[in-house]
Amino acid sequence: MKIYNIFQINDWEFKKFFIVVSMVQLATWGTIVLDHIGLQTPILRPLIAFIYLIFVPGITILRCLKLHNLGNIETLLYTVGLSITTLMFIGFFINSFYPLFNISKPLSLAPLIITITIVQLILIILCYMIDKNFSNPSFIDFKDILSPTFLILILIPFLVVFGTFLVNFYTDSTLLMYLLLLISTLVILVGFDYLIPSKYYSFTIFLIALSLLFHTSLITMYISGWDIQKEFYSSNFIIENSLWDSTNISPVNSTLSIVMLAPIFSIISGMSQIWVFKIIYPLLFSLVPLGLYQVYQKQTNDNIAFLACFFFVSLFTFYTEMLSVARQEIAELFLVLLILLIVDTKMDRMKYSMLSIVFIFSLCVSHYALSFIFLFLLSITFLLRYFNVLPERKNMTSITGATFVLLSFVIILSWYAYIGNSYTFNTFVLTLRNIVINSIIELFSSTSSTDTQGLYLLTSKTGSLLHEITKYLHIISQVFITIGVISLLLKQSKTKMKFKKEYIIFSELSYILLLAGIVLPFLASSINTTRLYQISLIFLAPFFVIGGLVFFDLVNSSIKVFRISRGLVNPFKLLSVFLSIYLLFNSGWVY
Repeated sequence: MKIYNIFQINDWEFKKFFIVVSMVQLATWGTIVLDHIGLQTPILRPLIAFIYLIFVPGITILRCLKLHNLGNIETLLYTVGLSITTLMFIGFFINSFYPLFNISKPLSLAPLIITITIVQLILIILCYMIDKNFSNPSFIDFKDILSPTFLILILIPFLVVFGTFLVNFYTDSTLLMYLLLLISTLVILVGFDYLIPSKYYSFTIFLIALSLLFHTSLITMYISGWDIQKEFYSSNFIIENSLWDSTNISPVNSTLSIVMLAPIFSIISGMSQIWVFKIIYPLLFSLVPLGLYQVYQKQTNDNIAFLACFFFVSLFTFYTEMLSVARQEIAELFLVLLILLIVDTKMDRMKYSMLSIVFIFSLCVSHYALSFIFLFLLSITFLLRYFNVLPERKNMTSITGATFVLLSFVIILSWYAYIGNSYTFNTFVLTLRNIVINSIIELFSSTSSTDTQGLYLLTSKTGSLLHEITKYLHIISQVFITIGVISLLLKQSKTKMKFKKEYIIFSELSYILLLAGIVLPFLASSINTTRLYQISLIFLAPFFVIGGLVFFDLVNSSIKVFRISRGLVNPFKLLSVFLSIYLLFNSGWVY
């Protein structure tokens, strides 16, 4: 038995597409009206509102662009990205213009839901005019949904939620401990090619990422972390006043991913701001590894892509520190969407350009630090292209071309120069000045090192033997990354992997950025070493796997005794065991 694939609803016949979208629209209005008249729907309204806000605008825009047959992952990612962009700029638009028509509280429920509905109706009309005749639906085999593997995998995040409930109300973490052990076992099953077929790899990565995020974010009934306290204050202030003051001097106040997206989710869904940050943002952030799986898989293979993504989510920064920087969670999603466009070779040139502009703009207004890092990568790559080091892609306008690089400069500098009285822009300039001065005066100075700098973290003593092991696990993983980058440079023509030139340059620059974070005294501490490492892994994670495979291949060929039991020391199997141990140490399970 097969059912229509809801993830690719933009490929359905227009009539069916219209019915589903309209039902979600009406259901959202219905739950809001029920709440307004006193019939509370505490679970139904947030659930329907989330589906409406995060899925309907984006999937309608995809249909307007006549983007079809993208596959489940890319359709979902582009849908979510376009929906988030739509919500952020609808909020920005009504906050800017509605006060001119004596609407003193533009960011309140009535103006928001009416405006979003009108925009959605316009998009539906455009869909009908542009794409009413297209129909090429895909289907999901019901046997796949009812398979034991699928059911066990999908059960994990629900058990994690129940595990956090036990911690919060009964101070019992036993279930979470067993679940972490189960998650660490999944990578071994993949490495040994047992029980989990490759068609479930992307789904497994998504569930692992979501489970790791929820196992941290759902602990306590309160907001926890550093930056997120400021983000919570800024978004809550906007909800209370139903208006955003762009002149407020605060770096958080200049990011639409906080001042627009969080309030809109809270107002439309009726959820508390606390749970928007603890549930909605981690759920959106869990799409980052899913997108990376698609990026890696397009350039390598299923196994390498899975292990690379597992390595990416196993680093403690992913499910601890990133949860306290909500704006960076959204910005990384847009960064992954841009990388996905970079490795795409089939999309129409005009559609490619439109999506690139949208996602560049969204990245710029979501997080300033990541925007400047991306601008650095774009600029260097453009210079390499200009000097013919990087050849032009045939019949394709590249993000690394002159037009997009100039556009990125204009957007980033204009936005942060004019929003918030240029506070963020001035902070960036001051930080850059401090990096240069400290690099010249205090290079490799032990007295200038702080506990957030790479060099200090590498040379400092740990508190116990287990922490020392954790430290060396990180060092080994970085050695594997180094081997992977070097092997790609030396054997690029011989490798079966098909890395795009732009991606290779981005990866090399990320590696250089990591080295700079170790040797330049102020660079790492300006963004935090762990976050800098996590950002770099977006590009470098596949090279950890490649380096590990190269290393274990050398071991296999060098030590004759290994040849007696070659099946037991298969490089993929050894690397999967290493990653399982790596997660158990990173998550604190071993302690």
